[in-house]
Amino acid sequence: MKKLIERGRRLVRRVFPAKKDKSGYRSFDTPFRTAYGKNEGVSNKKRIPIPGLAALRKKTKTTREDGYRRRETRKFPVLHLALGLFLVVAVVVAFGMKEGWKGWRNMIPGISFFQLHEVTFSGCSVTTGETLRNRAGLVLYQTNLLQLDTKEVENALAGDPWVNSVRVERDWPSRLKVTITEHAPLALIGEAVDKKSTLSYIDRSGVVFMAVEPGQDVDFPVITGMGRIASEKQRQEVLADIFGFLRQTEKNNPNLPTQAVSEVHVNDKGELVIFLVEYPFPIFFGRGRVETKYNRLVKVLEVLYKKHENKMQISQVEYIRMDYLNDKVLVAQRGSG
Repeated sequence: MKKLIERGRRLVRRVFPAKKDKSGYRSFDTPFRTAYGKNEGVSNKKRIPIPGLAALRKKTKTTREDGYRRRETRKFPVLHLALGLFLVVAVVVAFGMKEGWKGWRNMIPGISFFQLHEVTFSGCSVTTGETLRNRAGLVLYQTNLLQLDTKEVENALAGDPWVNSVRVERDWPSRLKVTITEHAPLALIGEAVDKKSTLSYIDRSGVVFMAVEPGQDVDFPVITGMGRIASEKQRQEVLADIFGFLRQTEKNNPNLPTQAVSEVHVNDKGELVIFLVEYPFPIFFGRGRVETKYNRLVKVLEVLYKKHENKMQISQVEYIRMDYLNDKVLVAQRGSG
């Protein structure tokens, strides 16, 4: 009888199962099982996305913490939406006016947040920041950084004769950075302009970038006679020898520094003739082998600068010829014939 009652009770439990409490935990696996054996999984129902609907309702994000799930509400960024909508409308209106990017820039000239408050210049030695700023038309608290065309500013600044290269960068929201590379004059070059002889600055690249004006620095060697050379190829070859010689003088050897060179003349044959500041005699330097000739000339001058009794001194020199013979230097004395 006892066994019969127990079978009946198990049958009733199968037909009418008791409800269980929803206690326990949930796993984070996509198909998961609760502590009481109930199978749960991801719904197979597909939702049809409606454009804009998901963005207008409150969104929730799921975070995981210590093995449990909790839901936190996230507010929709209304300010960001308004700003984005304003920019989109501005672009659409500008293009609708058939002015493109320029039209869009012209719509917001009055935004003080982007007005130019400061312009920083770097690399200026001869030029000044104020002069360059006026040349580019950069007016503080009136120029708008959104409207500014950096290429136009670079082209305006490149018009300054001392400016070799320039780079302009925006430093948002209200600053401008200008990097200048100036021409570095190596010498002065005498040229004939409209039948008048003028002196101009020439840099290490052979670029004549501006005429010398009153009050400017003229403490450089002067190159003369280049007008005799008609061929551009020969002109570049002669300039290469001249610049090679002047670079040697920049070693600042006490017997022949750059400050001691007064003139580098090019004669009818295209050969170099050097003149010193303190002495009038010519040094026929010739062409080619610049470094070798310079080193020999330094040694000759070292001997001549020393005072020796009954020996030739530099004040008695008529001329020096560096290419007299192979590996020979000729020093001619006044009255020697």
